[in-house]
Amino acid sequence: MSFSNTTAIVGTPEFGVIHINAQSVAEAFQKYLNSASKLTGVGLDDVNTSVMTLPPDPSTVTLTTLLDLGMKLFDAVVWLTAGRPATHPLVVDDGIKKEDIPSMHDIARSVFYCYFMLLTQARYPAGSDDKNPPNTPNFLKVIMGMDKPQHVYVSKICSFEPQKFDPKWAKWVSFAGFGQEVTSRFGLGVAGYRMFGPFKLYEPKPDLPANLRPAFDFARLIAKTPPSWDIHPLTRKAAVLSKRGNLNKNLGNLILDSFKMSDIEEMVKARILYAIPVREAAHRNYLTWTSEDDISEGAFIFAT
Repeated sequence: MSFSNTTAIVGTPEFGVIHINAQSVAEAFQKYLNSASKLTGVGLDDVNTSVMTLPPDPSTVTLTTLLDLGMKLFDAVVWLTAGRPATHPLVVDDGIKKEDIPSMHDIARSVFYCYFMLLTQARYPAGSDDKNPPNTPNFLKVIMGMDKPQHVYVSKICSFEPQKFDPKWAKWVSFAGFGQEVTSRFGLGVAGYRMFGPFKLYEPKPDLPANLRPAFDFARLIAKTPPSWDIHPLTRKAAVLSKRGNLNKNLGNLILDSFKMSDIEEMVKARILYAIPVREAAHRNYLTWTSEDDISEGAFIFAT
């Protein structure tokens, strides 16, 4: 027996199931994913728009005026970047007193404190809730006289977690107007280069395997080349990972293989290294490293 009209017999079932168009959904999600994939970005709800008094015309108010009125620097920059949004207006806070507003000099020093930490440690200063803040560099404490806890300097210029404020701004700072003491200190080293340091200061052990010589020569070349934003952790190119693997972990292994233990211990005592490297068995890229520099193609940090 056969049916000449199957639809008439079966009908049109409704399963209550929706099958998406994968490509259309991906296109719809793209902007959400782009935003969520970034570690930085400040929501307007995170910004404190409190001021001591309202300016005559909030729609044209400048950064300097906002600071004079008690708004914090990073908050003011975000608010101005958003176009002085009416959805988040300036509000008067009677608790803000003129004597409590940081001076422009204090604000400038706090910005410098953050900048120094970004350039030398690739991180903002620790906040007040950080239970294990990193050591404050002696240069900041002794030379610059900034010996207060790190969170003090952050709190003068930011009311939210500073990590949300894209640190890549440090790349575009010019050194032309910096004091000599500062430029000299930066010349001693920036973030991303500490593990390269031993290779320009120490000779390899006499029995260095021949197959490791190209890797040693590569590390020495990078150590002697002016520091580049292509290697600095804040702006490191993704190609560095694909070409050389995790730099610090591979360099740690290379240090263990290249130098006598007595020399490595001396490096730690002299603070060339933070500690004796720990062998990272999963990071073996250095065994096939070639000697040419293919990761710092310009973008030199001290070019300006």
